Amino acid sequence: MRGKGEIMRGSLLLEHLFLGCLAAAFFIAPSVAARADTGRVTRTAAAVDPVTLQGQGMTIRLWGIRPVMSPVLELKALDLMDRLIGGAPVTCQEVGGTPVYTVARCAAADGEDIGLALLGRGYVVLDRRQDVGSVPAYMEAERSARHNAAGIWRQVVSRGKGMSQGLRAFLDVLPAGAVLLMVLVMHFRLKGLETQQREEYAQSRDKEDRLTARERHVLASTLEGELRGNKNRIEAFLTIYGEMLESLKSTTETPKYKQAGDIVQKHPSLSKAVFEASVGKLSLLDMKLAARLSKLYAALPAEQEYINIAPDVPLESAVALVEKVIRDAEALRPPLTEAIAALENAMGNSRTEIAA
Repeated sequence: MRGKGEIMRGSLLLEHLFLGCLAAAFFIAPSVAARADTGRVTRTAAAVDPVTLQGQGMTIRLWGIRPVMSPVLELKALDLMDRLIGGAPVTCQEVGGTPVYTVARCAAADGEDIGLALLGRGYVVLDRRQDVGSVPAYMEAERSARHNAAGIWRQVVSRGKGMSQGLRAFLDVLPAGAVLLMVLVMHFRLKGLETQQREEYAQSRDKEDRLTARERHVLASTLEGELRGNKNRIEAFLTIYGEMLESLKSTTETPKYKQAGDIVQKHPSLSKAVFEASVGKLSLLDMKLAARLSKLYAALPAEQEYINIAPDVPLESAVALVEKVIRDAEALRPPLTEAIAALENAMGNSRTEIAA
């Protein structure tokens, strides 16, 4: 923030010392052609910054656009993306990247191109490193935003038509007062710059807090989804072995294992993939919740194990074995249920922070 303020202060001093000359620098990177389409995906996703979506194990970089250096416009862009997506799945046409970090053009559920909507409002600008000429609609959207002085283009237009031209005209009439006028203008502009810097700092902090809340929400949502899937696997496991136990206790049927033996699964098949991929982000969560999740996943069975029941095993032993398998699986349900509830609470809190 300090470096940005120093650059702005230097720019303003140059502007008045040279009576309104505006310096501008344009950075033009070599054009990088977009890769050929590699596929279309549809999934639930959330915006984490004006050019990035995150959802279901995939990071999606929106093709053809890049963000602007304005905290206010970035927040407006995130708000627009939230309204466009509305919690519904987005459909993305991949043009590059990897299966985990892809570059794509994405549309909301109603078919509106998200990148095009952002460009049209001036919340982002064209990424000219991409082959944007292949999509005329994107170039037209930026031209329209510039013509209407929308978003970032309002700042560009105001810097070209503001105080500098007024000063120049006035000093042509009263050259003797040029130095005094320049000093007065610099004094008030620098005072205004201090106020602007404080406001931008506060806006930047607010933006960072919201982005952190978004990352926390995505993390809690993906972990909650994995734990809910594990809970469903436990329920299915208990149903299967509950029926097996009833069959063993039945006096009217010969147990299946007495004919050719049987195999018993010691515990349900549970997933840890999302947690293991997210260990480095657990600090985003409450410390107690992060510790609870670490303890819970450490207690989950690591590898699948099976027990053979030979035909000569006594019925009482077979019954006792299945009963133990059921008890062990039932013992996994309470901590999973508690962790799911805690993650849902964390998701609710993060939604509140994002909306604040």
